[in-house]
Amino acid sequence: MRKIEWAPLNVPLRRRLETLSACGWMCLFLFGELWMLQLNHSFSQIFGGLYARTFCLIYGIFIYIDRKAGVNGGRGQGLVIRLSSLKWFRNLYCWKLLQSYFPAKLHKTVDLPADRNYIFAAFPHGVLSTSTFLNYATDTTGFYRLFPGIRSKPCTLNFHFVIPFFREILLNWGLGSCASASVKHMLTASNNPNHPVNRDGFTSNAVVLVVGGAAESLHCRPNNFQLVLKKRKGFCKIALETGASIVPVLHFGELDLFDQPPNPPGSPLRNFQEWIKNTTGIAPAAFRGVGFLQNTYGIIPRPKPLNAVIGRPIEMGKIEKPTQADVDKLHERFCKELTELFEENKPKYVEKYKNVKLVLE
Repeated sequence: MRKIEWAPLNVPLRRRLETLSACGWMCLFLFGELWMLQLNHSFSQIFGGLYARTFCLIYGIFIYIDRKAGVNGGRGQGLVIRLSSLKWFRNLYCWKLLQSYFPAKLHKTVDLPADRNYIFAAFPHGVLSTSTFLNYATDTTGFYRLFPGIRSKPCTLNFHFVIPFFREILLNWGLGSCASASVKHMLTASNNPNHPVNRDGFTSNAVVLVVGGAAESLHCRPNNFQLVLKKRKGFCKIALETGASIVPVLHFGELDLFDQPPNPPGSPLRNFQEWIKNTTGIAPAAFRGVGFLQNTYGIIPRPKPLNAVIGRPIEMGKIEKPTQADVDKLHERFCKELTELFEENKPKYVEKYKNVKLVLE
């Protein structure tokens, strides 16, 4: 058992608020859906009366009518709800506190013209893809300042968009479903600045896919850049079908936020994690972070710097019916570009970088 390292008592109020925001972020994603389901189930019992039951009925009808919001690209893609209506939520003070807790920063290597759509293929997944959330679902790291005219659209599993109340949080962050139909919808959006969808000044979409997904989260531990990529080629096929450019993205620091116990393939822990992942689509990473009053155990991520590096776009043109050879060629080029991006930037953002290698599995 590790010796507990207690936090100092004279911590500034701002730092306490940052830690509280980080804790709230973790609780929201670990327990939020269960809370929202329970809230929806017990709403009429808590408040009672006709008004509460009427609200639940109306909200249920709304969810049914709006059930394809995630697959259609989320909020900001339709003609009714503009992206500007989401900005207040993406700029809440708690997200700014969360950004400064680490802190998180966004770095671009080249300018990206806003006359085309992009797939941001991001790695690594980490436990909860904190970098993905801060950089593309909030406005705290300056994405829209660095890439004017491009709307960031992070994606997640479709089943999250059927959970009452929780779905509204995701949609107000601007998230969309990672289902292929949703991704294609966002990548074929009009680039005409006069089109009603683009009346907020955005003429292209950057669809953010954390390609390694749940499987990659089981590798999450400091400096273990073991990425699940070799057999994940669907994003390359979609890029060719839509003519979108693929942009390699690396989130340095994502692996440093938590520890995991050893879980090599074939171990009892890994077998259990794989069973849960295959059953639910969610990987139960056995992570350990810090707490409010001590820095040894807890669910709060460690305050390690997060640095997201946006690489150079890979353009292969549009092929309506790409062959497997076309997909393999683009995938091979992407793997090469991702590796080069890692080697170029690891001296800046990885401790003891000479012993750290990028492993693609």
